[in-house]
Amino acid sequence: LCADIWEMIGIIPGKFWQICWAVISPIFLLFIVVCLLALPMETKLFNYTYPYWTKVVGNFLGLSSIIWVPVYMVYKIIILPGTLQERISRSITPERSFTVSSTEFVH
Repeated sequence: LCADIWEMIGIIPGKFWQICWAVISPIFLLFIVVCLLALPMETKLFNYTYPYWTKVVGNFLGLSSIIWVPVYMVYKIIILPGTLQERISRSITPERSFTVSSTEFVH
């Protein structure tokens, strides 16, 4: 991740930002998703309370955009060779599919 930031802006982010991106942000996001699913709020507009099925549809729509990240990670853990620890380590490491040279953009 830091190499990608360095390529974009030319400096390596400090330890604070590295910890935020790697640990704090994922924990907060997981906490928010779990709380939204475990403690659903009452959906109400003026005096009309929306039916339960609308909450279910809304949750499915919200989850449909974020569920693919953990699904892909589990898929990678299953198909990669090696021990469980090696597979987990490789599944959370960014994949390098191509490299763009900085001289390609100079005209």
